[in-house]
Amino acid sequence: MDAIKIIEKLAKTAQKEKVPQIDVSKAVMHEIGILQRESVSFLPFEWFAGISAVAASIMMFLSFYAWRYMTDPLVQLFAPFQEILPW
Repeated sequence: MDAIKIIEKLAKTAQKEKVPQIDVSKAVMHEIGILQRESVSFLPFEWFAGISAVAASIMMFLSFYAWRYMTDPLVQLFAPFQEILPW
């Protein structure tokens, strides 16, 4: 019980103390203003992402037709005729 009485005494003493008045609003508004003025340009990243998407689309298109060519059973049937010239 002695610990509880000590804590109550400390709480009453803390309630009697005055709270220091500190105004940080000007510093905070200044920092917010600095952050708003700094604008990061993502234009190079957007260009890189666009070019990468186009390259990926082209590769997907080519790989799709290459896969269809490799899995086609008629390719093996006509493989010997590909070396013969038609004229």
